[in-house]
Amino acid sequence: MTFNVPANRDSSVDPLWRAFLSSIGGTDYIVDVARKASAAILEIYARTSISHNRKDDGSPVSEADVAAAEVIELMLAKTGRPVVCEEGALPSIDGHPLYWLVDPLDGTKEFLARNGAFSVNIALVAGNEPVVGVIAIPVTGEVYVGVKGGGSERWYNGERTSISNRRTSSSYIAASSRSFGSPEIDAWLETFGVGERLRCGSAIKFCRLAEGKADIYLRLGRTMEWDTAAGQVIIEESGCQLVTLPDHARLRYGKPSFANSDFVALRSDIELPKAVISSSKVVNQS
Repeated sequence: MTFNVPANRDSSVDPLWRAFLSSIGGTDYIVDVARKASAAILEIYARTSISHNRKDDGSPVSEADVAAAEVIELMLAKTGRPVVCEEGALPSIDGHPLYWLVDPLDGTKEFLARNGAFSVNIALVAGNEPVVGVIAIPVTGEVYVGVKGGGSERWYNGERTSISNRRTSSSYIAASSRSFGSPEIDAWLETFGVGERLRCGSAIKFCRLAEGKADIYLRLGRTMEWDTAAGQVIIEESGCQLVTLPDHARLRYGKPSFANSDFVALRSDIELPKAVISSSKVVNQS
């Protein structure tokens, strides 16, 4: 079975978000926000000691998460749209056709490990789908941008380069997490026929998939909408897809808890293997 990225099911919001994007200065404004947040992160990254603690769910949060969130929320608040930020108080999005989804520092474990594999994620959501996505990688200076219907680009050293996944090899490369893994993921990738792993952290996995350095990214377990929204736009506009598991539906947004189900991102021309996946097991089927 091959999946096609569906058209916007609520086309009435299309003119609204496009006019809004133009009114704030287009993607240039969002990239500027991401770069300013990146600068705040790098200032703290350069310090000898970085303070951090644990959230209720056990995940780390550092002073850089907070600093980046402050920069982003202040700048995006000027647009007049709600900002749903991982490190902020979550506003109600009821009745708001447009809102922001933000992870100010995706990959805090990687940040604290000082391996550079962390990112800033900003997405504009219209209705129940992300329509603009920006992922900045502070350490390298790369910025990846996707706009629904407008393609995806890599912004680096003053140049904007269109990106797409043109890989056709049946020897698959999986973008795999540096910090999250499981026997279930390993078993599924083995069933799928993955021959190589590309280790990268945070939403950078979406970027590597979008630019054709990987074929698939599987995630089992809890993620939040701000973890995936920007990346989903970027990969879909580069010729890839993101579907939930086990139902193979396109990931949607605006859920009451902002929590995602298991998902897989992969090239749109690839057929998923004959397996049913849950967060606890892989069941092969004939």
